[in-house]
Amino acid sequence: MRNKFLILITGCAVTFAACEKVLDTEPKQAISAEGALTSISGVKGLLTSVYDNMQGSSYYGRDLIIQSEVLSDNARITVSNSNRFVNESNNTIRAHFDDFDLSFQMINKLNLVIDNVDATTDAGTAEKAKVKGEALFLRGLIYFNLVNEYGYNPKHIQGTFDLGVPLVLKGVSGASQVTYPSRAKVADIYTQVKKHVADAIVLLENSGSKVVPSKAAAQALLSRVALYNGDWQEAADRATDAINSGAATFVNTGTVAGYQSIFHQKLSPESLFELNYETNESLTSNSLQGIYQEVNGSGYGDVVPQNNFLALYEPGDVRKNAVLTDMVKAGEPVSRVTKYSGAGGVFGADNVRILRISEMYLNRAEAYARLGGASNEALAQADVNLIRNRAGLPATNLVGSALIDLILKERRIELAFEGHRWFDLVRLGSDIVKENSTSSFTVPFSDPRILAPIPQAQLDINKNLVQNPGY
Repeated sequence: MRNKFLILITGCAVTFAACEKVLDTEPKQAISAEGALTSISGVKGLLTSVYDNMQGSSYYGRDLIIQSEVLSDNARITVSNSNRFVNESNNTIRAHFDDFDLSFQMINKLNLVIDNVDATTDAGTAEKAKVKGEALFLRGLIYFNLVNEYGYNPKHIQGTFDLGVPLVLKGVSGASQVTYPSRAKVADIYTQVKKHVADAIVLLENSGSKVVPSKAAAQALLSRVALYNGDWQEAADRATDAINSGAATFVNTGTVAGYQSIFHQKLSPESLFELNYETNESLTSNSLQGIYQEVNGSGYGDVVPQNNFLALYEPGDVRKNAVLTDMVKAGEPVSRVTKYSGAGGVFGADNVRILRISEMYLNRAEAYARLGGASNEALAQADVNLIRNRAGLPATNLVGSALIDLILKERRIELAFEGHRWFDLVRLGSDIVKENSTSSFTVPFSDPRILAPIPQAQLDINKNLVQNPGY
């Protein structure tokens, strides 16, 4: 049963074993589904296990972010390397995102949380609402990532191929409940994601920590989803909600040290939502820090900026010296990425910033610029100038397509090495222009390598699945 599609019965066993952090009332190695899902502690334990999954190196802990950078035109692999992400850097066929199975395991856990939390009898209304809101937020986030890995952007469908991923909204806790769904259309996945996150906004509040989803985080996520879907006014409005929430602070400083402060502390003042790592949860050399840096014998330092990215910096941009350090690796001059630098004092235990307020200003700037008109362009200029002025750069008064191009450039620089670039290129329908250490090439947007392949094991099990074109 280990490879059963989607709900993965052994995945459910792992699910309930992961409740050990919360459940103390049943044997550690044999927690029943019935016992776990009828108490709030068991349901919350199931939710906790999703955060654990997200922390791993196969997801936000490393791969999801690094693959977005090296598949795109932002980063490359050094000549001397540990053989990690080399194929992704070369855009080799099938070397792509590979979190299909993990994502559906997490989705099933979240489905079980959502299905069962309201029926628990040992929690109040507010606690149930918070748990359900978190689960809806995370289900929306994971589905959003999935559909952008395995399907085209809704505005840039290639030909008639408009399939996303299976849409499964009911939890499965036993073999008799296993189903074999086909792939839903991309547009339907987007509609469902927006519903998940909108429902989360109603349930969540802004009184909690940055390391669990809040109302502001859900508003920020909805802004991102709307931006990808070309819903410009909604993207701007939800960004405004998140900015005005007070849940995060825009660090407005034009110095290297000031800009570093956004990243070089355990909890970033700019974060609307970040994934927390305790000292004992360090991924060591298999972390984001480990793949970007090599420090005192820890880490690999394999992933560095491409030359075409480095050429984007204007003279005086403090961000370059704040997040990049020139060095030589095995005789090769490179720039090392230092956005993740052991802010918590432990190598490989940095929190991962998933949503931060600077993205909201950039979302809103792009949305206003695409809406067009003098008043909207003035609003777009104001937002992008916040980003530019903080970087020590002059304000812009560009309009039209030139303004949009500048906003996209600022987005690329500001959010570099945080896992955005590949998804931005795909939502824009752009070719991928690569400058690796020994070669330069372009991956056209029409190339099959734009989409990740559905795992063959899932195709073998579920005959209702269709593989992506070109695989």
